[in-house]
Amino acid sequence: MAHATNRTGVEEKGQRNARSLDAYLPKRGLPEGATCRGCGIVYHNKRWQTESTAAESNCQVLCPACQRMQDHNPAGVVTLSGPYLAAHKDEILNAIKQQETKSREKNPIGRIMEIKEEGERITVTTTEDKLAQKLGREVFRSQKGVLHYQWSHDQRMVRVEWMR
Repeated sequence: MAHATNRTGVEEKGQRNARSLDAYLPKRGLPEGATCRGCGIVYHNKRWQTESTAAESNCQVLCPACQRMQDHNPAGVVTLSGPYLAAHKDEILNAIKQQETKSREKNPIGRIMEIKEEGERITVTTTEDKLAQKLGREVFRSQKGVLHYQWSHDQRMVRVEWMR
């Protein structure tokens, strides 16, 4: 007997469940060697990769990160605030950019969408919820302070707040 849940997919024994509910990930696989027309990364072995040995395909698509950027729909929002931020802004922003670069080596669709400075607050939006968590952890580890996470499980989004 099937379970009644709000997940998409079949809940019967022997049937596959949906792996991810993220609207930006394709429901079916993409053709091998598909290239993002926005940033140039390649879909190879069911993953987006910066460099690939896959045969070139003439399939041009938008990767999930470029789709999120086009829609202005972040998966993560990191808010930095507090009097400490003004004195150490450059150091903190450098740490954030280095963490993004390091993270993109493993996951090229995890990117910073925008860094916005508003008075004594900096807001960083990301294309992946995990990247937002990593950025918050990195700032907390290097600068101490107070760190809070707030997840929205139904939309697969995280808000990270750091202050000191």
